[in-house]
Amino acid sequence: MLEFIWKYKYVLYSLIFFVFIGSLFSILNPKIFFDTERILKYADDIQIKLEESFNDKNLLLLGLEFDKNLTFDRAIELKKSYQKISSDTLIKLERSIFSEKRMIFSGFFFHSFNVLDLSSEEKFNSSIKKLDEKSSLFFSKDLKKLFFIIEMKDDLEANVQEKLINKIRQSFENLNPNNVFVSGQIPSELYMQENVVKELFYITSLSALFCCIVLWFFTMNIRFVVLTLISVIFSIVISMSVSQIIYGGIELVMIIMPAIIFIVCVSDLMHLINDSKINIEEKKEFFKQKVKNIGIPVALTSLTTAIGFLSFCFSDVLPITRFGFITTLGILISLFIILISYSICVDLNFHKLKGNVSVNRIINNFIKSIISSKSKFKYYSVLFLMIALAIFGIKNIRVDNYLTDEVNKSSSLYQEMSFFNDNFGGIKPITFKTEIDSNTQISQLIDFEYFLQEKQVSLDFSLSRLVENPQLVSKGLLRKITKEAYKIQSRMNDIGSKKSFAIFQEIKEKSEKLGLSLKIGGAGYLFDQVSNKLTLEILYGLMIAILTIGILFVMINKFNLNYFFVALIPNVFPIIVSIGVLCFSDFYFSLSNAFIFAIVFGLIVDDSIHILSSYRFNVIKGMSKEKAISTSLNITARAVIKTTIVVIVTLLPLLLSEFKSVSQLGVITIISAIIAIIFDLLFLPDLIKRYL
Repeated sequence: MLEFIWKYKYVLYSLIFFVFIGSLFSILNPKIFFDTERILKYADDIQIKLEESFNDKNLLLLGLEFDKNLTFDRAIELKKSYQKISSDTLIKLERSIFSEKRMIFSGFFFHSFNVLDLSSEEKFNSSIKKLDEKSSLFFSKDLKKLFFIIEMKDDLEANVQEKLINKIRQSFENLNPNNVFVSGQIPSELYMQENVVKELFYITSLSALFCCIVLWFFTMNIRFVVLTLISVIFSIVISMSVSQIIYGGIELVMIIMPAIIFIVCVSDLMHLINDSKINIEEKKEFFKQKVKNIGIPVALTSLTTAIGFLSFCFSDVLPITRFGFITTLGILISLFIILISYSICVDLNFHKLKGNVSVNRIINNFIKSIISSKSKFKYYSVLFLMIALAIFGIKNIRVDNYLTDEVNKSSSLYQEMSFFNDNFGGIKPITFKTEIDSNTQISQLIDFEYFLQEKQVSLDFSLSRLVENPQLVSKGLLRKITKEAYKIQSRMNDIGSKKSFAIFQEIKEKSEKLGLSLKIGGAGYLFDQVSNKLTLEILYGLMIAILTIGILFVMINKFNLNYFFVALIPNVFPIIVSIGVLCFSDFYFSLSNAFIFAIVFGLIVDDSIHILSSYRFNVIKGMSKEKAISTSLNITARAVIKTTIVVIVTLLPLLLSEFKSVSQLGVITIISAIIAIIFDLLFLPDLIKRYL
């Protein structure tokens, strides 16, 4: 294999270049997948529930905020804009203060009237005052905010949906409110699809820039930096194109893949160019010997990282499964490209890099201080602190999910969602449905509605608001009004799946007591039912990946069981400690971050693998245990420290992301990488001494 790579390195690199060009064309206009239903479709029983659920995907929540109370003149202007929108052929249904009605019994008949009377200014003012007595869903308590529910027609193309949403927004912006807010599943998906492409470009570019600066600082060789950058770009573009070819697009979560491939590629190359005692002048032999010595742990680190991502392939969440497969493939592709790139480095005589003298001196002095230090008190003080943080993290671990988990609080999307959560009952659509028969009493339904309101469920339609004197409604009229089935479209605040699940249990128990045959549906309800379960499944996948890597270490090292613990403790422990650190900021596991820890584990395990591999290689050469450890630290630790710095710098741009999973990846990985390097340098040598 090595002979083949060396002999045909330039041919292989040319082939990779042509594959890269073809791949580049395939991803020029990528399709970005972000569809809530695809996340929920994970099992047959849930799929059935989803298909039977009430369709709320096309619902739009529109909010207007003014600095003053609504006046008669402004109300007239608003109604004109509202009528233009509601008359659009693409609008299926609308509800607002302008269409909200009440029913009242007068004599022998029921008749309806508009809640907001615009026939004259006097009647308008009178109807506004009545709103203070009996609140409207579509008006805030301070009478400065308005709420509209708009349902678009089914099966509209994405570009048509986007144009319609922009039209709605612009028609009300012309009335000069302080703010116009539009929320719903489709606006959220369009927002993410639009911004993911921007972030993919800007964050990847920033990561590349930062990484190149650090590489140049470490190597002082621009040729090596350029070759590394080209290799990384080849790996990223080819991997993305595979997703485009196989799946017809790119998953939202894949925007973090470039940063991962950056880290893997650069880390492996840093270890390959790291100074060693190989004194072979002939280039081919040097290459072969270096890859045999260093290439095995490099391949092993790529394999263990790939295993971490491969665990996602067993997830029932389709986007996560695809992300796991493509990232695993990307890591393997990058490994192949790295070997070819390194052979070119050797052939062009920039494989032995002196780097920045000052930086190398600082790193060397730091390593010497660790090796020569006889006082372990300060080290174990650090260990005690880590253990305390780990205990705190384990004690405060919780699993929960929010619809807003994927967006950072600074984003405009989050601000729009917060407007409806704070003022109009929430953004999470829930639908309740019960059959109406001859035995159903209107009092049962109204009691049920009151109970829902007690549980902070906002009702978009309710009999209690519709009918002024419900006690006069006959069973026949009730069945006529409800059309044999009473359907309550409602929303809840984004209070988390754990709390919502408990509320749904109470609602089901209440409906049974009232004698109602209740069905619950809606994307919000299904999200609460499955999200925590899916989160736990991803975490179980992480545990399987950890165990697999531990077993792999045992097999490689002649079935020495001690390697299982020595290999895993330095990598599992930092993750637990980082959870403890994160819990100070109210951290919780969710669908948007559970998979991150598999990524983190796959990245930080590399350092301990290199140290352990170097130690084992030195022992085989006949060194004593102490000598083997010190030699490993002297040589390998330099590359480990440098790669950790590369990881941190490469991930810094991720902190700027509007997407929470992306920014959390940056935060969690940086914290874990710092803790891991401290543990590897301070405590891994002691573990090796005691158990290997």
